[in-house]
Amino acid sequence: MGTRTAEAVAAIAITLLLTGCSASADAPDKSTPSGTPTAAEKAETTRACVDAIADRAAAHKGGAVRSHPVPAPCARLSDADYLDAYMKGLEQAHRAERKTPQGGTGKAADGGGG
Repeated sequence: MGTRTAEAVAAIAITLLLTGCSASADAPDKSTPSGTPTAAEKAETTRACVDAIADRAAAHKGGAVRSHPVPAPCARLSDADYLDAYMKGLEQAHRAERKTPQGGTGKAADGGGG
């Protein structure tokens, strides 16, 4: 009987320890009691984060785009989700850069000569 009690105490202690570590790393979410955002909220937050990263990348053309400090729209994402959003944001910025004319010499130059 003493062994079962010791095992139960150890299991509870480990659970509390792990729960305490994960809770201190993330700010609690006010939208749900458990602190976990719903799928729709997570998708919306991820979209906003990707856009924020893309905007940051567009502002630093040719330069390094740092992942920190984390943009405000990304603050509620887990580290793994933020990394995914960061990479998607960089991809989005690179796609947008490829679509725009280099040096502003695209349609603007065509319209100014006539």
